[in-house]
Amino acid sequence: MGFKRVALMLLVPLAVVFTLVSDSPAGGISDETCPNVAGEHTNTCPPSELGTPYAIRFVETEGSGCGPGKQTFHFDSGVLPPGLTLAADGTLSGIPLQVGNFRFYVEMREPRNEADCAGKRTQKEFTLKTCRQLSIAPIPEFPAHVEVRVPLDLRLSYCGGMGVLVWTVSAGDLPPGVTLGADGSVFGAPRKAGSYRFTATATDTLLRSVSLTRTLAVAARLLVQTRRLAPAKVGDLYRARLRASGGISPRVWKVTRGSLPDGIRLVSTLGVLSGTPKKAGTRRFTVEVKDGLRVRSTRTLSIAVSARPRTATSR
Repeated sequence: MGFKRVALMLLVPLAVVFTLVSDSPAGGISDETCPNVAGEHTNTCPPSELGTPYAIRFVETEGSGCGPGKQTFHFDSGVLPPGLTLAADGTLSGIPLQVGNFRFYVEMREPRNEADCAGKRTQKEFTLKTCRQLSIAPIPEFPAHVEVRVPLDLRLSYCGGMGVLVWTVSAGDLPPGVTLGADGSVFGAPRKAGSYRFTATATDTLLRSVSLTRTLAVAARLLVQTRRLAPAKVGDLYRARLRASGGISPRVWKVTRGSLPDGIRLVSTLGVLSGTPKKAGTRRFTVEVKDGLRVRSTRTLSIAVSARPRTATSR
């Protein structure tokens, strides 16, 4: 997923904003200033800080038939943060006077007297948070565990601040292969298992800083360890456990190719093969284990089933 930093106006609490792919129709309000984060029903604007000058500017979607600068922007409904006003050129500015989360609709109007404009009106909902002071936002989705070679893509977010915030690792270490970007993005694929505790610090233009300490537990890569299975005998109870190392719970097993001997089944949640074989012969099959991060590991195994010895009959 690509990200783009959005420059805000001078002397404004600048949020590090990430632009996702816009789903706005041509002629609509662009997601550039306030990105439409996947899974949300509203676009999220850079946060503001109580008593600190703030300004952002809404713009039209790139490729609009009217061309840039011909549309006007108007407050439609909801609640603007007290102290902020929306100008016709799309500038939302002022000094926030109240802490809280504010949701509001902005309407963009095209002119009617232009040959290439149809007088279309479009609305979009926005969310803007005002904080009491510079702070790091909670990260409920921060993972308790990650896995070797599994890509990590997180974003440390904040509220408030003045100017451009810069993130650094101020203590401890991230796992090898994982990087903290200056914009607060945590990305990369861990190369080594272990427990890594680090402190991320965000510093604004006024050299105010806030810190967040987290631990990343990196599990070894999931791997099927079982290489061979004990032989079985027709009519005798058989039981064998498939073993795996690494990965994140829960693990789920299944047979992906071939088939088990008749009478033997696989308990998917335990990785246990059990049952009473009904027919002699060798069955070759592939087992797969999948962990909580959807990492998969496979191994091709076989079970040789021998016939029961025939008993001699007396004359």
